[in-house]
Amino acid sequence: KDRIIKTMCLLLLIFSAFTGTALSQNLVTKYKQDKYKMPVLPDINKMLGNPNTNPLSVIKQDFILTLRDNALMDASKFYPSQPNPYLPEGYPVVIMVHGYGDRKETLEGLASAQSQYGYVVYTYSVRGQGNSTGLSNLISRTEAQDLIEFVDYVKKDKQTTGSDTSKVLIMGGSQGGMLPYMAASMGMNVRAIISAVASPDFASSWIENGSIKMTLLWTIEYTPDIARYNPLVDRMSEWIYSKQKDKWDSLSRWLPLNRDFSNIISNNQVPIVLENSWQDMFFNAHGNLNGIPVMTAPSRYYFGAVMGHGGDTSWEEDQWHMNFFNEWFFYWLFGYQNNILTRPKFHYAYTTFPVNGNMWSFKHDSSSVWPPQNIANYRLYFNANKKLKTTVNNNQNATNPLKNTIKNSYTMKQIVNDEFEGTRFKNNFIKDSTIYESPVLKNGMKMIGTPTLRLDYVSNKVVAQFNFQIFEVSSSGVAKFVSSINFTDRNNTANVRKQVTIPGNSHAHIFQPGSKIRIIMTNLDKRWNYPFLGPNPYVLPVMTSFTNKIYLSANSYVDFPVIGTGSMNPFAQINEDEDEVAEVFTLKQNFPNPFNPVTSISFVLPENFAGNVSLKVFDLSGRLVKSLLNSNMNGGNHSVTFDGSQLSSGVYF
Repeated sequence: KDRIIKTMCLLLLIFSAFTGTALSQNLVTKYKQDKYKMPVLPDINKMLGNPNTNPLSVIKQDFILTLRDNALMDASKFYPSQPNPYLPEGYPVVIMVHGYGDRKETLEGLASAQSQYGYVVYTYSVRGQGNSTGLSNLISRTEAQDLIEFVDYVKKDKQTTGSDTSKVLIMGGSQGGMLPYMAASMGMNVRAIISAVASPDFASSWIENGSIKMTLLWTIEYTPDIARYNPLVDRMSEWIYSKQKDKWDSLSRWLPLNRDFSNIISNNQVPIVLENSWQDMFFNAHGNLNGIPVMTAPSRYYFGAVMGHGGDTSWEEDQWHMNFFNEWFFYWLFGYQNNILTRPKFHYAYTTFPVNGNMWSFKHDSSSVWPPQNIANYRLYFNANKKLKTTVNNNQNATNPLKNTIKNSYTMKQIVNDEFEGTRFKNNFIKDSTIYESPVLKNGMKMIGTPTLRLDYVSNKVVAQFNFQIFEVSSSGVAKFVSSINFTDRNNTANVRKQVTIPGNSHAHIFQPGSKIRIIMTNLDKRWNYPFLGPNPYVLPVMTSFTNKIYLSANSYVDFPVIGTGSMNPFAQINEDEDEVAEVFTLKQNFPNPFNPVTSISFVLPENFAGNVSLKVFDLSGRLVKSLLNSNMNGGNHSVTFDGSQLSSGVYF
């Protein structure tokens, strides 16, 4: 309770910038909430030493702006009722842009509160959303051009509002962060921008490595009261639901067109703050990482704990954020010489143990260069007995299978409507996975950047999918998700061996001494501990049965970008002499734990073992509730799935 009160006092006022509520009539909405919260900028009266520190009275005016194609933009402006003698040129201007599927009304409370502190504030509903007319082109140059026209209006509105139109700042997250960044790259001129949970290649990120993210389907299936799409965008859900290759080809061609803008960000001359969540369920942070070398405008970056698209958050990082924003705005809006341009440009926060509730802890760091110095790849190969090792497997023709089994002509539309749970889902989609684990890390390991997968594989169908989930398993057996690498080959040649290199989701994470690295290869990338996704997967599965095989060769490995320390060899942090296959029976902690309703139970049998193995589940009274396994087995690592959906909630052994 005290922490909540302190947060409210620190932030003064925060308000949800995204609502994203209703979807298609067949989809449940409880998992689809965007929750990026805009900061309130500092009180101008206090900054200027004005003795009158009471909140100013505010005038609100609604207005309609007619755009170049006669679409009508529904907008509002908020401005103090009295001029400020300390600001002879007028009040600075803030334009707030909402997230996709939202409307200006969501921001009006925040806009009015901001205006009370000495700002002229504008907000509007993006075309096809709220009460603005026109049809949405899904965060494209069309909507960016709308913003350019809106800024032109604002600059001509000086006499009405008493504003200083040489000091216009635009802020927002997701769509609200993308549009000002895109518009500035198209030539829009304002004083400064803050762009949160956004990416210059956001459209490609939605279909990264051939895999379609669940959040793309959510975004293009809003009902008309939330978003009204043009015919092209309206077709996209049909393409996603289809199994035909030409529909995927249409999606991969048309979705990035006039939406991705990484090729023009070098044109931007507006000072900009860019920030991403490492665990963003919409957009991979590497879009902004890749744009760093070509950014010419004054800029600052933050990657880590940012609320908005489902990632973990941090009280300490939120506190740091307020000063981060304020210093930027002090410099660009008010000319405060705080040396901000000579201090570290890149800020980031590592996820790390211990876990706080269901979230990682964060450890803040910074660098004047990107990437930070002394980074080298730490390579782990997939080996026999489901091991991850720094050495290549002896038999390079050995394979591990991954199967995708679809029964009874189960379709993408059906599995989405079932939300990947329930009887029909369990009967018709068979999940498969293999767990690979490293030996114990003898030293801590700092990963920062984009992990990369090299994959040597074969599939018996023309489409194949692999999802690799990266976990840290603590010395006490607690396993928590770190990042993922997802790949869908939609141009495969059946039964032909291939090699491919696949970039994963960018992340910064500190692996602790005594932990292990676990990689789960699966046909369904569910992330149980992230309420934002609920039971839904990160990427949509392939709804065709196939059998893949990964070769345990020199071309099957994961590279982790790791920061070395002094002369320490980053490739020598794992003791390869410590064999994963023990000389005794080992029953590992199930994962996830707690679970609802499915968990995986892993165990290790001695290397030379061959015989009968039973695995049974008991309740607190010692009553046998389920026998999971009773069969002959050989030594090595094994995993069994336990489905407790027919059991009451409680503790089981």
